[in-house]
Amino acid sequence: MRVYTVEQPVQEGVTLRQERVAVERRPVDRPVGTAPGDAFRDRTIDVQTRQEEAVVAKEARVKEEVVVRKEADQRTQTVRDNVRRTEVDVEDDREKVTNPTVRPKP
Repeated sequence: MRVYTVEQPVQEGVTLRQERVAVERRPVDRPVGTAPGDAFRDRTIDVQTRQEEAVVAKEARVKEEVVVRKEADQRTQTVRDNVRRTEVDVEDDREKVTNPTVRPKP
C-alpha cells in the first residue's frame, strides 16, 4: 500500500469591500443662510475608510477511510521429492589381528 499527498491549485472568487474618500472643492457664491453658529470655527474632520482583505483558512478534512484487512488460512499439502544421504562403511582390520607382533601370512 502506498500513501502519498497530491497538491492541486484551486481558486475562488471572493467579494471584498474597499472604501475610498473623495474630497472636492467647488466654487459657490451664496449667503450662509441657516448655518449653525459654529460654521466659522476652526476644526478638523477625520473620515475613516476600511478595506477588507481575503483571509485563507485551511482545515484538514477526512474525505474517506481506507480499511486494509489481511486474512490467513492454513492447509496441508503433500510434498514429494527425493532426499539424499551419504553412508559410510568402515572396515576395521584391527579385530582380525590376533597377535600384534606376528603378522598373519597371506
